[in-house]
Amino acid sequence: MTYDIAVKAELEHLAIISWPVEVEAVAAMLPDPLVPRTIAKGVTLVSMALMQDTMFGETFAQLNERTYVQLPDGTGKGAFFWRSEVSSAQALVVRSLVGAPEFASPIRMNVDGDDYVFRRDEKVIARLDLGRTGEVLERHGDLDLARAVRLSSRAPVGYTLNWGRLCATRVLRSRVHARRVAIRRIDPSFMRPAIAIEPSDYGAPLLALYVRRTPFWVDVPRPLSVGGGDRIFWPGLLPPGGPL
Repeated sequence: MTYDIAVKAELEHLAIISWPVEVEAVAAMLPDPLVPRTIAKGVTLVSMALMQDTMFGETFAQLNERTYVQLPDGTGKGAFFWRSEVSSAQALVVRSLVGAPEFASPIRMNVDGDDYVFRRDEKVIARLDLGRTGEVLERHGDLDLARAVRLSSRAPVGYTLNWGRLCATRVLRSRVHARRVAIRRIDPSFMRPAIAIEPSDYGAPLLALYVRRTPFWVDVPRPLSVGGGDRIFWPGLLPPGGPL
């Protein structure tokens, strides 16, 4: 079985900042049939992902809001994206063509040595120290950090609501070698999934990961179709051997 790959792209300075939240709070914000993946009993992650994206010959800043999901039978592991913001008119084109929740936004990134700064509406929403390894706060000491790293850095399928319909986009890339970095400042209050984060925890994520460069190929979004109970089929999207 084969599937078509539509676009080659490249991410630079990818940073993924993740907060532990209650599974029930995230599950209530997900479209059927997606369910959260967990890092501990009753705990999942929501993330702010920041990057510089190059696609169709243009380079621009991008921000997305996401969590980590699977289908009820345990297949289809990936990330659900509530919203993406980009500093390019490409957002309008993408939204017009496929209905993805992508919007033009006054965001920008600056990386100067180990100083990583990301702004939205001229406000600093993230400042990272790429030269230091992030520490795990005492309040997060009982969480599975290794699993949190795996979940937030490996998302072979991206789920979005395109024109109100759940779609899957397959992403092919080599293994991501992410490293933990220190957080100097962070503000997730503008994100849709921020309602799942306790306001007192806004400045206390579980971890921040950083990847200098990530080339990848991305398929076109495909609507999910249901067949036989909860089993989900992705026409033209499945790799040889069946569901992920």
